[in-house]
Amino acid sequence: MRVLLLTVLACVVLLGSASALGLDDIKRPSKQDSKPHVYPKDGCSACSATTAWDYISSTPSLSAVAGLIKAIGLDKALMGPFTGTLALPTNEAVAAYVAQIKADTAPYPDVFNNFLTKLLNYHFILRSAPAWQLDTVTLSTRYRNPWTAGPHTVTFVVDPSVSKRAPGDWQWSRKSMHNRPMPRVFAVTHIVDEQGNNVTFASKDNFVLGGGVIHSINAVLNANDIYPSHTASANSIPEKEALLDLITQVSAALNISMLELLEDRPGTILSPTSEAFAKLQAELSITPTPQQLYDVLAYHFCPSPDNSVKGLLYFPFTKNKKYNPCKTLLATNKPTAGLPGLLFSNTPTGLTTPQDLTVTYLNGLTGGQGTSNIVLTGITTPLAVTHLVDTVMVPPLGALAPAPAPAPAPVP
Repeated sequence: MRVLLLTVLACVVLLGSASALGLDDIKRPSKQDSKPHVYPKDGCSACSATTAWDYISSTPSLSAVAGLIKAIGLDKALMGPFTGTLALPTNEAVAAYVAQIKADTAPYPDVFNNFLTKLLNYHFILRSAPAWQLDTVTLSTRYRNPWTAGPHTVTFVVDPSVSKRAPGDWQWSRKSMHNRPMPRVFAVTHIVDEQGNNVTFASKDNFVLGGGVIHSINAVLNANDIYPSHTASANSIPEKEALLDLITQVSAALNISMLELLEDRPGTILSPTSEAFAKLQAELSITPTPQQLYDVLAYHFCPSPDNSVKGLLYFPFTKNKKYNPCKTLLATNKPTAGLPGLLFSNTPTGLTTPQDLTVTYLNGLTGGQGTSNIVLTGITTPLAVTHLVDTVMVPPLGALAPAPAPAPAPVP
C-alpha cells in the first residue's frame, strides 16, 4: 500500500502550479450562499495565527494529502489568510482510495494530474463552514460542472439534539443581519457526498488564519462524476453496467483484458446506455461474433493521440479542434478501413439549460451519417473521460471482422 501511495505522489510531483487547479484565488471571499449562515470572524478567539498550510503540513495524519497539495503547488496558495473550508482525508483514507485505482498512472502524469485536480477541488468548500450549523446544509465546492454551469456540492448533516449558542465573535454572512444576536447552532455529525456516502470526521473545527476552517475526514469525498476505476463507475452508474458486462464477455471469449486496456490508456470513451444495447439487440438479425463485438467496442474509444490530457474530450467540445474529430481505436487497428473520426458537438439551447451534446459517426447499419446524443458527460477516471450515449454506434460492415464461414454440409 505504501509503495502504491508513493507512486501516486511521484506522478504528481512532476507537474504542478496552483493555477493548474484553478485555485489562484483561493483566498478570495466566496460568493454569497442562497441562505444566510454564521461563521467565525477573522481573528476570532478560536482562530489561530497559523496559516492553513502550516496546519496541514504539521499534522502527521494529513501527510499524504499534504504531499499531494504541495506536489501540485497549492501550498503557496494556502500560506496566507484563508476564508474557506478544507475537508481533508486522513492518510488511511487516502491509502484506501489509492488502493481502488486500477490504472497504471505512472507513464501519464499530466493526465493523472487532471484527475487529482478534480478530486481535490471537490474537497475545497467555498465558504467557512464550521462543524456547527443552523441546519443541515448543502455547500458549494470549487469543483464545477461546466455543462450545467453549477458547482458540485457536499452536505453537512446536523444532529438537532446537540446544540449551543454560536460564539459571540462569529458573524452572519449577510451585512444586513450583522446586528442580530448569534443564533443556536447544531453539531454536524458527518458529510454526505454526491455519491451518497456518509463521511465522518477524524477531527473538526481547526480554525486558521483568516477565519477559514479545516476538518479531517475518514474517507475521500466522491463527486458524482469522479471514480477511481471504470468498475467503480459502473457500480455507481447503472447505465454503464451493460457496457461493462459486454467488455467482460468479449474479453473472456477472446482471452484478452479489454477493461485493463481502457484503464491503462488515456482517452475518451463513449458508453452506450443499457437501453441502447437492448434496442440494438432487438434490431439485429444476426448474432455478432466476439471479434465483431470487440470491433464495435473499439469504435467507442478514442485514445489520446499523444497520451496527453489535451487529447481527452471534455465539454465544451468545440474548443478542442485539434483533437476533435477523434480517431477511434478501431480506426487505429484497421487503418485501411478509412474510418472517419467521431465528431463531438455542443449546441446552445438557451441561457438556463445545458447545451445539447452529440457525437456524429459513420453508421454501418444505414451507410450514412449517424448521430448519438450524449445524455451524461464528463465521467472522470484516472486516465479517461467517459460520456454516456443513447446509441450503440455500429461501424461500417467493412471495418468489422468477417463472420466465420458456415460449417460444410454433411456428406450424404
